[in-house]
Amino acid sequence: MRVAQSPPFPEETHIGDVDFTVPAARDISPVPAQEHAERAATQGLGIDVTRPDRGTIVLSARGEIDSHTVQRLHELMWHRLASCSEVVVLDLSAITYCNTSGLQLLEQCRLRAEERDISLRVVPDRYGLLARLLDITGTRERFVLWANAVTAAHAE
Repeated sequence: MRVAQSPPFPEETHIGDVDFTVPAARDISPVPAQEHAERAATQGLGIDVTRPDRGTIVLSARGEIDSHTVQRLHELMWHRLASCSEVVVLDLSAITYCNTSGLQLLEQCRLRAEERDISLRVVPDRYGLLARLLDITGTRERFVLWANAVTAAHAE
């Protein structure tokens, strides 16, 4: 397979408080979209929905949030944010990957929750992936991040 050469990137890039090391183009072996979709389908995204009390819904996600899996989470979140719940907790503590698709979903959910006067509480992943994405994009202040789903669900 022949890979088109892209313009060279500096080996180290600095964005905000995050340093990235970018591999040389010859070291990158792109994954074809179909293979990525198949891998996402097998690794996927698991979602559990619980209702610890009458006014609270907790969505717990595990796995990868990317362009191939985000639609499923979007549908579940959208329905929960249309419900008459007072609190929706999005527990992402078991997420192993999150790209900008997940970030876009969070922003859409935040806006919908505000429109409906629902408290959206986000539990970030334990690896710091989501926190880094929020920091890089300057959107962290838009969200209240909780340490765990139990605290988020039962806070006043």
